[in-house]
Amino acid sequence: MKVFKVVAILTLLSGLLLGSFGGYSQPSRVRELLALADRTVELTQLALQHASFAFFALTVRDAHWHAQSAINILEGPSSPRYDPQYGAQTSSPGAILQAKELVERIRQSEFASDLEAAGNHVVVFLSAADERIVSGRSSQNIAQIRAQVQLGLGFLKAALGCADDPLSIGGARAIQEYLRKRR
Repeated sequence: MKVFKVVAILTLLSGLLLGSFGGYSQPSRVRELLALADRTVELTQLALQHASFAFFALTVRDAHWHAQSAINILEGPSSPRYDPQYGAQTSSPGAILQAKELVERIRQSEFASDLEAAGNHVVVFLSAADERIVSGRSSQNIAQIRAQVQLGLGFLKAALGCADDPLSIGGARAIQEYLRKRR
């Protein structure tokens, strides 16, 4: 009887300690991941908006303005290419770093086998979009700017994806939808 009481007390204490110090409940992990996914979607949509403005700009100056805004959103203020003189100043770490944080948290979760590949796709697509937009931003020719930004737009759309996309092809919205269903 004493052994049973000791085991019961130890089980109760370990449960309390894990709940207080080490473990998150599954609902709080899902909420945390969903918040990261939501922020990644928001930043990707904002970068997509500014890249679209850059693509449709009528002047090199306006195209540069919006391309730099997209770069600011994608790279965040810690990037050497971040330029606060342009629009879209952000206090977030940037869409790329936000997506990397999401992937890292996914790896530590019970959803790793379902979501890690999709998260990695988002990071790759955002990085590729950034490279193309940076390339466009460096040009002084409106046609060349548009050509590069158009490629960036394609990568941003792939990074964003759709809620009903299979996870195997990724997309921030697919991750977001998966997590919403597990709330």
